[in-house]
Amino acid sequence: MILHLREFETFPVHMSLKGDPDMIKVDYDSVAAVNSIDLRLDIQKSGDEYYCQGVANASVKLVCARCLAEFDLKLSNSTDFIICSREWHENNRDAIDNEDYVYLQGGDLTADLTDIVRQTLITALDLKPLCSEGCRGICCHCGADLNHESCSCHQDKTDTRWEGLKQLSHIMKENKGITDASS
Repeated sequence: MILHLREFETFPVHMSLKGDPDMIKVDYDSVAAVNSIDLRLDIQKSGDEYYCQGVANASVKLVCARCLAEFDLKLSNSTDFIICSREWHENNRDAIDNEDYVYLQGGDLTADLTDIVRQTLITALDLKPLCSEGCRGICCHCGADLNHESCSCHQDKTDTRWEGLKQLSHIMKENKGITDASS
């Protein structure tokens, strides 16, 4: 997503950019495809810096973390960053800041917003995206999608690693009965 700042004579500017989904690679395990991307920005100029605030929107196809089915989701996340030349930024950095910077390309007033949009979309994603809140996932024994079919696998609700604690609990109850009877 290339922003051409030379197009604007006065600021502030409100504008919208459409992105090519093939150009923005959202490298995230659960993202199967990016279908559309747009960015709405408010840009204010101050000296040699362009202050940008906006919202990135995308339509994506995700893979459910429980059942592995693909589903569509609309993402929206706000972003803010500063556009300036790399030289200006290095010469005028008085203190450490936590701003995101996008640098102008060469001597032209163009900036590649691809990476900032990619980062904005990734931070809008859930760590474990689900096709629905009630997704039942897949059976760990036979692989059946429990949202669409049931399986006859034995569902042992007790983890065998807790058996020692269960036995200890029975022993303590038995000992309590003995001490209560002797009192």
